[in-house]
Amino acid sequence: MKKMTRILALALCVVLACTALVGCASGPKDGTYTARFETASHGYIEYLTVTFEGGEPVSAEYDAYAEGDPSKKKSSCTAEEYPMEPLPSEWIPALSENVVAAGTNPDKVAGVAGATYASANVRVLYNAILEAAAKGDTAEILVPVEG
Repeated sequence: MKKMTRILALALCVVLACTALVGCASGPKDGTYTARFETASHGYIEYLTVTFEGGEPVSAEYDAYAEGDPSKKKSSCTAEEYPMEPLPSEWIPALSENVVAAGTNPDKVAGVAGATYASANVRVLYNAILEAAAKGDTAEILVPVEG
């Protein structure tokens, strides 16, 4: 009887230890998460979509769409439509790649020269995504614009 009690006690300890370890896992849950700003800046609403597998980002899409016309993406604008150097078609994909390269640390998302504000905004959106992903909440996240 004593041996059976010890075995049950050991089994219970193992189960509790495993449960505690699983409960401590606060990294991103697998899934696809999207965050966007509530309001437009310079006529465009910025958004970021990140897919996690195994707790790590495997793909990211940062872009912005014209206020009132979600089909018109900033990354597709010509120099006449959105005059800046470099063109958004050059720096927007780079920011998306930088999110994946940063892993789960938004502070490590490398900025892109010529896109200082967008680089900072990507970090804000990624922070919001990581908070939701820790809970597994895949509902779209609306981020207020500060300032």
